[in-house]
Amino acid sequence: MSPLNDRYRTSDDSDSVFDSAIAVDLLPLAQLAMTSSDLTNVFLPPGWNKLAIVNCAPQPFQYPGVKGFLASGRVGNDTSTSAVLALGIDWSSWMQYYMNGSIQGTPASSWTGAPSGSLISLTYNAMYNAVRASLWDSLKFLSGKKLRVTGVSLSGPLAQMAALDLRSGNKGPTQQSAPGNVESYAFSTGAIANSAFAAYLKNEVPNSYAIIAGTEDNKIDFFPLNNNSELNSELGELIELSSSLPEFDVPWIERSADFYLKAMNGVPNPPPSQSGAVEQVPGFSRQLAFQFANLCAVSYQRFQHPNAQTMNISPYSVGKSITANGVNFATIYTSVDSLAVAFRGACTWQEFADYVSNSQTKTLTISGTNVSVHTGTANLFYGPSDTGDSTTFKEKLLSEIQAALGDRTNIYFTGHDIGGAVANLAALDFESSNSLSITSVYTFGATPTGGPDLKNLMANTFSQTCFQVNRSIDPFAKLSNVLIGYASLDTQVSVTGIPVNDCYPYHSIKSYSNLLDPKE
Repeated sequence: MSPLNDRYRTSDDSDSVFDSAIAVDLLPLAQLAMTSSDLTNVFLPPGWNKLAIVNCAPQPFQYPGVKGFLASGRVGNDTSTSAVLALGIDWSSWMQYYMNGSIQGTPASSWTGAPSGSLISLTYNAMYNAVRASLWDSLKFLSGKKLRVTGVSLSGPLAQMAALDLRSGNKGPTQQSAPGNVESYAFSTGAIANSAFAAYLKNEVPNSYAIIAGTEDNKIDFFPLNNNSELNSELGELIELSSSLPEFDVPWIERSADFYLKAMNGVPNPPPSQSGAVEQVPGFSRQLAFQFANLCAVSYQRFQHPNAQTMNISPYSVGKSITANGVNFATIYTSVDSLAVAFRGACTWQEFADYVSNSQTKTLTISGTNVSVHTGTANLFYGPSDTGDSTTFKEKLLSEIQAALGDRTNIYFTGHDIGGAVANLAALDFESSNSLSITSVYTFGATPTGGPDLKNLMANTFSQTCFQVNRSIDPFAKLSNVLIGYASLDTQVSVTGIPVNDCYPYHSIKSYSNLLDPKE
């Protein structure tokens, strides 16, 4: 066992053969499988040789494409050469090709051998079946080497399924024999199965590990957490990594490969920092944008760790948080003359699926005009504030703003990720209905809000007072251009550059704050 292993514990405190030194070497390979656009010419770490490429095409409205590679090298303290199958799904591909919202369950495919009552994600079951032939075909290059399978975030469940598929005694699509004794290491992975399937996989593949940053008493990475879906069971043995909270308590930092490497005493390899620029457009204030990015960060914290010490957000003070479906989603901040509402983005796997990925448009009537709106955004804004409560998030938000406004003359809406889309929709709704007079809107890496009709209504309602701040390399900021039926809202403000310790997918509100800092 590696001396690093005192930094983790299993969920049931059982003896484990999990080796964090192996995990440290596997995670960069999993990250490469996710982030590399050209696996033919992928640059592997020193000492690694690519053996084969694995892939399957996306199916629009069903699932994204899967990509990956089989490589040989040495991991951890293992002196023999082993093979690693690294599988990847990038965030933008998921967003572009999966638009159906909540992940539905289905009986597991027959190849699993799972008992009756076992349910698995319909989406992941279809994805794995699509890539299965390519995966098994790559194994002809194994040459008797020990096999480990790995994946991070969206692709983690595929690694867990592959470990089950490749276990001893199983057969492939053309009756190939499985290599057997396979291990899987999945990082920051959402639950995709019910308890029956999870128990079956754990029994069949004891060396399958689901690695999460944080512990039950000190949750850090909230992405793997599930709330109330029937698919609420983690696959494999849960490995909890002890780590401290960063200053920016935000999900895209805490679920990153770099954060996980640090938690396991590994050494991250962030991209070289580059100076950049913030586009100057009429009416836009870099100082306000910087302040509002920090307010968005604190809104994340108000959901994840509401009792933690808040970072410096002067001249604003933290006010009341407003819940959507029973959890903090927006927070009110006040200064001497201004009130700002900051909407956070998705933190958990279930929020990402239910809201962000629920992206087929729906028609709403705002100010007498029919407009197409992102379904997940509309469901969140017009949905319940608390579970089982008839009061909507919109109604609760308006009530709390009016109670806190006093004689303040400025009202700002700001948000990151889907919180940016909600900020846009909320500002349009309140301004159009004369419920509030919105001074301006600032969003950061906002997911799509709506179609060309909504874009026109926003432009007519907010003339040079609504700003969509987007990094040039943030894939979420470009989704409005690739999703059918959507349009990018005015006014776009481009931000370039790479701050110190930036991390894929370059979407974190921390990076936006660093690049917008007027001192930089």
